[in-house]
Order: sequence, then structure tokens, then C-alpha cells
Amino acid sequence: MPSLSKGLAMVAVAAALAGCQFPGFQSPQQTATLPPPTVPKPPPEERGIWIVGSPSMRGAVGTAASRFNSTPDTQPRLVAEGTNSGFRSFCAGVGLEHPDMVVSDRRIGAEEQKRCRAKGITVTEYELGPKQFVYVKDAHMMTIPGVRDFTDSWGVKGKPVRGA
Repeated sequence: MPSLSKGLAMVAVAAALAGCQFPGFQSPQQTATLPPPTVPKPPPEERGIWIVGSPSMRGAVGTAASRFNSTPDTQPRLVAEGTNSGFRSFCAGVGLEHPDMVVSDRRIGAEEQKRCRAKGITVTEYELGPKQFVYVKDAHMMTIPGVRDFTDSWGVKGKPVRGA
């Protein structure tokens, strides 16, 4: 019988320890938002139409750029650092310090839309093919030379992004 009571005692201790938590310890939670990445900015004399996003879109952007009758001021330039990084830098603000377009192999997500709207950015989506999307800042359509002409050269109608 002593071995039975010793076994029960060990089970009781194990059960008691299993229910314990370390005082003051909380499991880590991710609450911080990621800052916009430091996307290499083209020099002012080479800015042209600044595009960021997915490396898988190099071919589509290259084809569109080769068909576009651009000048050095309106030459499309892709910085392909990735889709998530592209959306973060795209949604960071409006103006010459921020990209004009983001190219993606997926649609813009709800959190990305929220981030853009929080900075006062409205966006138009162009679907160039299956899993080929371009998002353009509406404010840059009229203010950045060549952006409107470049989007018109695609022959695809854009649609405003709403929701989220």
C-alpha cells in the first residue's frame, strides 16, 4: 500500500504543478505595427514613375514600360523588394518621397487598405492578368508626370479600392 500512496502523491504533485503559471509572466503578443521599410529611393533626376512590390511582376512591368513612350522624367522604375514591403512603403504617404504604384501578385489586404486610408491615400486597382495587380495612388495620377499616361497605356480600366 505504501507504493500506491507514494504514486498517488506524485500524481497529485504533478497535477498541482501543471496548473501553476509563473507569476508575472505573460506570453509574448505582437502589438506593434511594422514601420514602412526603407525602400531605396531613386535620385531625383532619375525618379520617373516609382513602382515598388513583387519581384514576380518584373516581366509585366518591363513589358508595360517597353510599350510606354516615356521620357527620362516619366520612365517607370521598379524596386522589387517584395509585396508586403511594397505595400508598407506605398501606404506610408503621398508625394515625391513615396512610391506612386505597387505591383502585386495578390489583391491588397484589409490591413493594407486601412494603413493607406489612415494616411489619406485613395487607391485605384488595375488587374493586368491572373494574379497580376497594380495599385496606383489617386493623388499621384495628376501630380506625378507620366503616371496617368502610363496607366492609360495598359488599356485596362481601373477601379477604386473600397472597403476594409
